[in-house]
Amino acid sequence: EATKEAFGLLSEETDDTMACCVRFLTELHTEYTSPGFLDHAKNEYTRVFIGPDKMVAPPWESVYCNKQGLLFQESTLEVRSFYQKFHMLPEGYPHVADDSLVLELDFMSRLAGKCLEAFRVGNIDSVKYYLNGQNVFLQDHLLIWVPKFLEKMANAPSEYLYPQMCLVLNDFLKRDKKIIEEILDVVKTSEGNKEM
Repeated sequence: EATKEAFGLLSEETDDTMACCVRFLTELHTEYTSPGFLDHAKNEYTRVFIGPDKMVAPPWESVYCNKQGLLFQESTLEVRSFYQKFHMLPEGYPHVADDSLVLELDFMSRLAGKCLEAFRVGNIDSVKYYLNGQNVFLQDHLLIWVPKFLEKMANAPSEYLYPQMCLVLNDFLKRDKKIIEEILDVVKTSEGNKEM
């Protein structure tokens, strides 16, 4: 319910991606209780992200940032360095690829949480710091490679869960950047007004 409410808040129109996702989540909740749903979801995940066939859409940034499509490249080190600026590293470090989609989204979520904590105690400098971090990470990382990943996901052997989630992710990242920039503008404007 909280997820549906959040997507509802992000929805701008009755037929936009977020509104469609709310409907999808409602259907998914109903499907989840039906027999065989979890087996179907596990099989779909296995086909998309494990095999037996070659992975159509690898979920790591480095694969999309070098011509050979290799893991653990320079972009991986850039992502790791970005995490370290905010005193974070993945739990499996150094044995995991820091630039996986899951880890990058988790990083963004943690920055948003720290931003909210800073806002609650009135620490506007920290609010700006975490918002700027999110904005730069979106611009220099997620919004660079995720659209390429999503293009490939369109050809993945998935008919139910992942096509919907990919549409939402693409739209969400763009909206997140827009919202972050709007908040940063408000913070800068309010600081300018205080100086007057």
